[in-house]
Order: sequence, then structure tokens, then C-alpha cells
Amino acid sequence: MPVEIRSLLRTDGETRALGRYLGTILRAGDWVALRGQLGAGKTTLVSGIVEGIHPGTRGRSPTYVLVEIYGEGPRIVHADLYRLTRPEEFETLALDDLAAGDAVTLVEWADRAEERLPEERLDVELRYLDPAAGAGREIRLRPRGERWEEAARAGLLDRDRWHDALHPRD
Repeated sequence: MPVEIRSLLRTDGETRALGRYLGTILRAGDWVALRGQLGAGKTTLVSGIVEGIHPGTRGRSPTYVLVEIYGEGPRIVHADLYRLTRPEEFETLALDDLAAGDAVTLVEWADRAEERLPEERLDVELRYLDPAAGAGREIRLRPRGERWEEAARAGLLDRDRWHDALHPRD
């Protein structure tokens, strides 16, 4: 039975703080597939992940260049598939090659190339709740594959692990 972990993120600071936490549990070889409507917070979450892995480094949206690479040990490969019009265009990014070795791979707009992503990954969906009411966003984490299912069983994806998300630094 698939597992889905849901939580509420009230601010951009909480979204970045969750990303910083995820950055502490990600390791070389991991893939994170991000989904959500335009402006839902995917890049904000990625910015936190980048900072969690490489403190002081800021992630930015690679919408126009499609792929950004940050740091080493592990290297972070951040792809934004928003501008892809056909799933076949995914191959032109050479993400499999870039992800080889010591990389953590983060893919925004992952639904644009779903069938080309590895089965072993963490799926993340961000949804705006009532924006007029300032309700924030809902995040849905879906572990796929043994590595992420074990992380969920161990409680690593539970909200109480997101200490900084409750009191974000920014």
C-alpha cells in the first residue's frame, strides 16, 4: 500500500526550512521529483534543500537554462522541466549522465517526464491552499522504492523531525 505523508507549510520560511531538513537526509544517488502548480513553492523547497546540503549556497530556478549544478560531495543536479513540451525532450538534458556518481538529483515539474524518472525516488507535491486566506501550502511526500519507504518507516519524513520548519530562520 502506497504511503503518503501530508503536512501544512504556512510560510515560505517553513518551506525552505523543510528543504534544509530534507537536505540533511538526502545522499548521493537520491532523486526527488517535485510537482505542483506554478508558484506553489517547488523552487523555494529546492532552495532549502540546496542550503541543507551546501550551507551558504542558494538555489535558483533553472527555468531558462533547464539544469543547474551546485557544489561537490554530493553534487546537486537541479532540473526544471517546465519548458519541456514533449517527454522525449528529457533525453536531451542528459540527466542520467549528470546524476551518475555522487549526485543528488532534484527535478521540478517531474510530471513532464514521469516515465523517464527512476522508480526509487521521493515524490513531493506542493499545493496552495486558499491563497486569499493566507492558508499556506500543503505538502505531500510519497516515498517510492526501498530507500524512501524505509525512511518513512523510520519516521524520517514525519513533521516532528522538521525542527526548523516550526521556527524557520528566515
